[in-house]
Amino acid sequence: MKRLCIYLTYDKDHIADAYIGYMLKELRSCADYLAVVCNEEKICQGIENIENYTDQVFYRENKGFDAGGMKDALCHLLGWRKILEYEELILVNDSIFGPFRPMAEIFAEMGSKPVDFWGLAKAEYGACKENFGKDVPEHIQSYFIVVRSKMLHSQAFREYWETMPYYEVFSDLFKEYEFRFTRYFADLGYTYDALADTKANDSENINHNFCQYAAISYELIKKRNFPFLKKQQMAFDTLGNQTQEHLRLAMEYIDQHTDYDVSLIWENIIRTLNMADLQRNLCLRYRISPREEYAKISGTVMIAVILAYQESEEYVLEYLGRLCPDYSVRIFSREENILQPYRELGYECEEIHSEEPEFFVKFSNHDFVCILHDEDISSRKRPSCTGKSGFYNQWENLLKDGSQVRGILRCFQEDPRLGFLTYPQPVFAKYFGELGNGWNGNFEKVAEITGSLGLKCQLSEIRAPFRVTESFWIRGNVLKGLRGLPVTSSQYLPYLWSYLAQDKGYYSGIVESEAYAAMNENNLEYYLQQIAVQIRRQYGVFGDFSSMKKMVFQGALQSFCQKHSRLLIYGTGYMARAYKDILPNVEGFIVSDGRNKEEELEGLPVRYLSEIVKWEDYGVVLCLDEKNQVQVIASLEKKGIKNYIGV
Repeated sequence: MKRLCIYLTYDKDHIADAYIGYMLKELRSCADYLAVVCNEEKICQGIENIENYTDQVFYRENKGFDAGGMKDALCHLLGWRKILEYEELILVNDSIFGPFRPMAEIFAEMGSKPVDFWGLAKAEYGACKENFGKDVPEHIQSYFIVVRSKMLHSQAFREYWETMPYYEVFSDLFKEYEFRFTRYFADLGYTYDALADTKANDSENINHNFCQYAAISYELIKKRNFPFLKKQQMAFDTLGNQTQEHLRLAMEYIDQHTDYDVSLIWENIIRTLNMADLQRNLCLRYRISPREEYAKISGTVMIAVILAYQESEEYVLEYLGRLCPDYSVRIFSREENILQPYRELGYECEEIHSEEPEFFVKFSNHDFVCILHDEDISSRKRPSCTGKSGFYNQWENLLKDGSQVRGILRCFQEDPRLGFLTYPQPVFAKYFGELGNGWNGNFEKVAEITGSLGLKCQLSEIRAPFRVTESFWIRGNVLKGLRGLPVTSSQYLPYLWSYLAQDKGYYSGIVESEAYAAMNENNLEYYLQQIAVQIRRQYGVFGDFSSMKKMVFQGALQSFCQKHSRLLIYGTGYMARAYKDILPNVEGFIVSDGRNKEEELEGLPVRYLSEIVKWEDYGVVLCLDEKNQVQVIASLEKKGIKNYIGV
């Protein structure tokens, strides 16, 4: 069987990671000719991961996403004369890790199936908003498709690619390419099949079908003959229907039961994905048990305690007294009178003027560093019990005793990819009101700082750091990344720690003592119960988390519409059109200044943001995705506009 393979890759940083080289090596074992299309102008790092296995490398503008790259490869870069020299065509993109068994075995297995084209998995998601407002037909997922001779040499196959446009909107890529390809050729009489057994989880009720690679990756890899892991699932939110065990179990299974080097996955996802997504979806949370014996580790340890309150002395000394003498402990404060009792007890103390970036850099020569603050445990501004619980939250998890510290250090030693650990988000008293605040208006400044430092990290306007904190454990070499950061940036340091770690190739997580974790889980369950009770009283019975959120939103939207007799819809996409039919008194649509727009949409005028003068006359419904909502809300707030609601 004479095969040609086209592999498509894109990386905004122009890097080809080693997982690509592994995939190409495996494809090379099955392909007589291997071409790589880079949807970018160059590869600045890792080109050997491509050139070592390929016959030809093409660079092109990222026009039309991966479908555009495949179109150009077939129609222009290689050309049909070259393509038709082969009996099979393999089309693959860089969105999958693997294979976790030899590619030659996969092709041998599928070789016994008498079909015209095949892929790794079929999908039939059902009708839902996430699938662009339409029913999704059964289809072979487009990240890996093999086309056999009969279909490959047909005029229909050539015309399909030559007439396919370069998609400009990502959702169109799914609707017109991912979803259409299988149905188009099946309607012409061509047959297809897939490697994985996804039928085991398909339902006759189309609304119960789901994206299996995102939700049950462990089951697919272990039981359903799918020896690959999809990269995108690392950032998916699947909590509406399940817990998040599959991704963590999948990574463990790959590491322990296959020959695949799991570090190939870590190298790429730490570099390219948002750390908040990784922390949540991979459950990067560590629980330290007092019943385990943790041996002393090699490496230097610095514990830097920064004090601001005299009243905390009793509690600070209690925790410091539980530590073994092997660790360097230094006490810092802006007030000498706070330091004096510690000096008298023999602790190394230093008066500081502020917590500037360079203050932290001086600890970078240590292997592991703990930065820990005290809390206001007086009753001057709040009940002292609140401050004491805040203190307990930090110190019990980060510096409970010698055993806790040794357990934390073992986490770092056993996992060389771990760079930063902090305590869990407090959820009591005033801290509860901080939940969901996200960037709290600081995104642009943090993005400016990470840019000025040249950090290789992934920021997102819609995904704030999983913890904004001043107390933590960190690898000392991570602190070197603060060099050159001006003093004026000091207030943004609590946002930076996980990004500094990511720049050095580390991921970040949460650490808890076993006792605190048990208590905290009990408290979180209580809060959820009380929230559920309150929502049920106000909005009625709900079945699951998604329906609960929908009920709350519908109630808020109804109230908003009753308050505003005239409505404008921000946006002109499918979501805007759908809400136009269910909202009362809609008088038109709005788009941001400078965007292309029609004069009318469904009989209503489309106006630019700047064209609306009397905003107080309208209520504005933001029918946009989450990222665009964040940007639009910022624009509205700058204009002093408060009368909006997001769908």
